[in-house]
Amino acid sequence: MLPDPSAPKHRPYRWAAAAFQIGLKPMTMAEWLEVGPDHVSFMAAKRGRLKGRPPLFYGSLPESRAAQDELRDVVAAHLAAHHADSFARYGDRMTDLLDGTVHDLRDPAREPLEAIADLTEEDFVIFEKRDGRDIVTATSNAYSSSGRIASTVGHGMNFAHGPVPGLNDQLGSRIDRVMANIRVDAPVVRFNWFVTAIGDRLYPVRSEEHHLAATAPARAVLDADHRQAGDLLWLRVERQTFVRLPSTGALAFGIHTYSHPFHLLAGDRDSLSAIHALLSDYAEDRLRYSGMLDTRAPILRWIEDQLA
Repeated sequence: MLPDPSAPKHRPYRWAAAAFQIGLKPMTMAEWLEVGPDHVSFMAAKRGRLKGRPPLFYGSLPESRAAQDELRDVVAAHLAAHHADSFARYGDRMTDLLDGTVHDLRDPAREPLEAIADLTEEDFVIFEKRDGRDIVTATSNAYSSSGRIASTVGHGMNFAHGPVPGLNDQLGSRIDRVMANIRVDAPVVRFNWFVTAIGDRLYPVRSEEHHLAATAPARAVLDADHRQAGDLLWLRVERQTFVRLPSTGALAFGIHTYSHPFHLLAGDRDSLSAIHALLSDYAEDRLRYSGMLDTRAPILRWIEDQLA
């Protein structure tokens, strides 16, 4: 499964800051879900990864069923209304017109979140109020392979953000307030991004240590010749959406990850200048967490060559 070779659709680094930001922007419901040019190959890989609800990628509480039901219905209605060239609904069945697969939206042997995961490129995390705070009650997360998001079921967002250096200390309480204030009629979107030697949209099923080891060959090449950064590295962008469900009040957190060869930015001076400024200002612990500590220097030199 190859990442989308076309130019990046989303370029959040153009408006990002070196300090952690929540960075929510208004979004219309028509913009909610996206279908990429590699949808067929990607969905085959995603369905294979999630088959059987492996605990590394999937988790739910029994009491999440009502929110799952509502999210399934909202997703199905959105796909039929806004992606009619890619999906067609016939009663309780949804056909993916791009790959020909047919999906039973109300299969009693499966959870509703499973049906959603089989249809959309987005992963979903469902938050619901429990004892006055938002906790994760269900999640399907194929993009990551660390198991961290699936392990948040029964916990709040601060649990998920625990490994991110300084994030809870800097923004934890504000993130909780912002999430609590997202309204039914006001969906929002935000982005994360980083540069990596791993091109697959679905990370290999390995530990974080193995991820770092997988980048070692690229780092060795780049240490010797920074000019190969454009060909060896990938720009990974994570689009995160937040939609409040009207009936249950649950918050649907969607995650859609894109991967593009870094060299596609060669002619985009605005993006290159922004990335150069950000990487120059990022703290060491943030670079280490995002896997860019050892590649920052060759990335910066490659960008400088493009801007010269």
